[in-house]
Amino acid sequence: MKLIIQVVVGYMYKVLKNKLDTSDFKFEFAAIRHGDYYDFITSIGKEIDFIVVYNKGQIEKETNIKESDIDYVGLVKSGESLREFYKKCYLKFGEINDCNLSDSYFEKAALYELSLRMHLNNKRLTKNRITLENVINRISELKNLTNQETEILHKGRKFLNFIKRPEKLKSDWNTVTSDFDEAYSLIENKKLTIE
Repeated sequence: MKLIIQVVVGYMYKVLKNKLDTSDFKFEFAAIRHGDYYDFITSIGKEIDFIVVYNKGQIEKETNIKESDIDYVGLVKSGESLREFYKKCYLKFGEINDCNLSDSYFEKAALYELSLRMHLNNKRLTKNRITLENVINRISELKNLTNQETEILHKGRKFLNFIKRPEKLKSDWNTVTSDFDEAYSLIENKKLTIE
C-alpha cells in the first residue's frame, strides 16, 4: 500500500528532475521533505481529521498539529494537507513522463529521505532542519552501522541529489539506480523505513 506522502513528494522530485519551476511551492515542499509537519500543515491550512493519540500514558483526542508531535503523528495528521498540496501541484504541472526513472523510483526516493529523517527526529535529537548527509551520519552512529553501510546510505543520498540536480550526474542512471537499490534495501534490512 502506498503512503500519500510518497506519492506527493515523489511527484515533486519528478518535477525537480525535469527542471520545472517549483518556486510557487518552495516553502511547502521544503517543509514536507524535511519532515516539518507542523510548518507544512500550518501553511496548507487543511483541517485535521479527528485522531486519538496515546502519549506518555495519556489518551488525547486531537484535531490540531503541535510542534511537539513526533514525526509519525505529524505524518498521520498531514494527510488532508498532503492531498490538497498534491492537487495544487498537479494542476500546475500535470502528468510528467520521465525518460530515465519510473514513478516507483521517485516514490522510493521520497520514502528514503523521509524515513531516515523520521528515525532521527523521533529520537528527539533534533527538530532543526539538517542536511541529509548529517542525518545519515547521526543515524549511522545511533545504529552502529559499519563504514561500508554508511557509505551505501550516502550513495542513496547522492541518488536524491542527482534527482534534484540531474546536470551533476557524470555516470548513467542505471549505475545510480543500482546504488540506490542497495541503499534502500539496507534501510529496509535495518528497519529504518516508515512502513
